[in-house]
Amino acid sequence: MKPLRLSVLSILLTASSAFALDYVNDIQTILKQHCWECHSSEKEVKGDLALDNLDDMAKIHIADIGSIRPGDPEKSDLLARLKLSDKDDDFMPRKGKPVPKGDLRKIEQWILEGAVMDATELTEAEKSRMDAVKIKAAQNGADIYFSWSSTDGKTVEAKFLQLQGESVKMITEKGRVFLVPFSLLSPESIELAKKLGSH
Repeated sequence: MKPLRLSVLSILLTASSAFALDYVNDIQTILKQHCWECHSSEKEVKGDLALDNLDDMAKIHIADIGSIRPGDPEKSDLLARLKLSDKDDDFMPRKGKPVPKGDLRKIEQWILEGAVMDATELTEAEKSRMDAVKIKAAQNGADIYFSWSSTDGKTVEAKFLQLQGESVKMITEKGRVFLVPFSLLSPESIELAKKLGSH
């Protein structure tokens, strides 16, 4: 297989428009329906958890040791309590009906994707967290497509297959396989390839 030339890379280039689920646009609405009575500044703040205090949510509750653990729904206490039987003492919401399963799946997916606050205004920490979650999932066999940049700033969405010397083998969603030399990739894409290949 011949290495991918810059002209071929240019043909494949697209802008990434897919955003992850986020708290402000997807999750807060669900929690407002079920948890606001006990966990909002508008009503009452129990357990030091105000779901409408975005700063506290981002800095305290969404953290490696917080009630929402980005990338790890299994260890996220908030989700665990929402999934309990309504007969359990720790069930949430205590004063309401169980959160519908579809909404629980959405919360779980949000946590799995990195638990970002607002996908249109990602912080550097959130970008890093989302990248780490994606890399880990790809290394574990998930079908993840990454945005790869060329040295002239154009991008292509493709799945990492493997490193081959100083080149990265990737496949597009349409099934086209390319071997791209590091010399045609941006430093960020080279770093990504090395991270993915280190597993």
